[in-house]
Amino acid sequence: MTNEERRRLACELVALEAQLLDEADWDAWLALYAEEARFWVPMWRDENTLTEDPMRELSFIFLDGRRFLAERVHRLRSGRSIASSPVPRTTHLVAGSLATALGDETMRVKSAWTCHVHPPKEAKLVTYAGRYDHTLGWRGDGYRIVAKKIILTNDQLASKVDFFYL
Repeated sequence: MTNEERRRLACELVALEAQLLDEADWDAWLALYAEEARFWVPMWRDENTLTEDPMRELSFIFLDGRRFLAERVHRLRSGRSIASSPVPRTTHLVAGSLATALGDETMRVKSAWTCHVHPPKEAKLVTYAGRYDHTLGWRGDGYRIVAKKIILTNDQLASKVDFFYL
């Protein structure tokens, strides 16, 4: 496989992830993640500096392993997620995805994103925006997400936030 094909596949996976979130296809979404995947939304330490260590500093969300993502999906499906009951409608827009090879088996994809969230019982639309930094690893039949860092630009939250808003 050429580097161009690898870059295309990597960018397509990032776009597919956003689509699966919007379609609430939780099983297919979870399948995109490697078992050891890290899902991290760091906080801003000040106006210009992000926190750097999720083990020592605050994060909006930090999930170390796909099993924790699966737990969040379970809470969502069960109705035990207060932030997501009823489940809001989302529309993710991912743009400017640039993939870079980090080795024979690993790609890094950086993107800009927005997500429009509409709670069905409210007459409002909340928009989140930021940057994605995906690390993808080849797992035999395709890429899987090994790490996803979500930099939230508008971090003074106007509402609750959950994994599928970002």
